[in-house]
Amino acid sequence: MKLKVLSLFLLLSATAFGQTSKFSVEVAYPIPVDNNFLGENYQGIADLGLKYKIKNLEVINIGVSVNGSMFTYNDTKFFPLADENLSFKTTLYMIQPRAFAELNLKKVTKIHPMVGIGYTILQAKTTFDSQTEISDYNSSQSGLNFTIGLSYDVFTKFYVFGNYEYISLSNVDADVPKTTYNTKINLVKLGLGLRF
Repeated sequence: MKLKVLSLFLLLSATAFGQTSKFSVEVAYPIPVDNNFLGENYQGIADLGLKYKIKNLEVINIGVSVNGSMFTYNDTKFFPLADENLSFKTTLYMIQPRAFAELNLKKVTKIHPMVGIGYTILQAKTTFDSQTEISDYNSSQSGLNFTIGLSYDVFTKFYVFGNYEYISLSNVDADVPKTTYNTKINLVKLGLGLRF
């Protein structure tokens, strides 16, 4: 399912990118918030995004975007029964294709509210290091994401922005309980953007 969604998004993006219009490139700091597995355990590293406005209307701009984020989680725990420490490091990659709509306010032309809907794919790799062996574990999860945000034009081509994202994971690993803690993610992204 997620491959079909990603393939459709890439096809639409390729069609759109072939036309002459404006792109934006963004870099942000992703901050996990709330009481969930991402918010309690992971540290955001960076988020990179590419946006394309398909249609520029007087009041609203419609477009597509794709973002990639990276998070890490490191810890060491002692297991009394094995009488050893187990260290682990997890690197989590988040890929988010989405469609968005951005408002053009007539009275405040430098501020642009935005809403978006898309799909989130999480790929995680965990490396376990005990005193006797090193092993790896990979996992994949996915679900819908909803975004609201606000950008401010510092200059014509340069802007700052803040986004809030709500992610609802529907496809999780079989051994993961489908609780709110494991399936609902809240993120805040603060960053800079450059229009081409």
